[in-house]
Amino acid sequence: MTRLTFSRREFVVGALAGATAGAGITAALLRKSSSVPSGSSGGSVFHTDRAARITTLSYVSVDHARCTGCGICEAECTLVHDRSFDPGRSRIRLHHFEPALDIASVCTGCGDAPCIAACPKEVGALSRDRLTGAILLNEGKCIGCGACQKVCAQQRSGVIRLRRDEKKAVGICDLCGGDPACVKACPEHCLSLVPANQDGRDLATPPAAIARSLSRNLYRSGRDG
Repeated sequence: MTRLTFSRREFVVGALAGATAGAGITAALLRKSSSVPSGSSGGSVFHTDRAARITTLSYVSVDHARCTGCGICEAECTLVHDRSFDPGRSRIRLHHFEPALDIASVCTGCGDAPCIAACPKEVGALSRDRLTGAILLNEGKCIGCGACQKVCAQQRSGVIRLRRDEKKAVGICDLCGGDPACVKACPEHCLSLVPANQDGRDLATPPAAIARSLSRNLYRSGRDG
């Protein structure tokens, strides 16, 4: 008999996903396996002109002070995109720091997109959605070279990583075609879709740096109180 083992985080995330977001997860399973088509109504990410050119960037913003680390955003992301519960494939990723800090990291779709520039031209696995402006990953073309992962780690938040099983890039957010599933599923309402006024450099802060800043603010407020 095969023995199944679970980490504490996997157990908690699974329990919360079932108990707290049962209705949301069931709905996600009933939705189409692919993300919402680009340019669909009910959540346009970019304002476009008649030539369908991108004029205003948007991204998923995280209120880190409200995040409880429940993992529902990761579950919803993989259910919508992959019809499976596999946080390792999620485009949004939770990072756990001590003491008891949970930081959700998500691709900000940087305006200058160093990951697209780093992807070998002969591969062409990364592109910009003309209607939503989100960065799209063509898994069929991805060769797992790690160029996008490396440049993201060096210049931005390091949200891009390689899946161990298939050696494919993961962590690049397509914004669900304009209506991010994670935003709707978050029970604490700490995720929101907002317009970006930067090219992504200031937005793409590494999780460890966010955790340090949040920790300082929390402990300072505790001492002051």
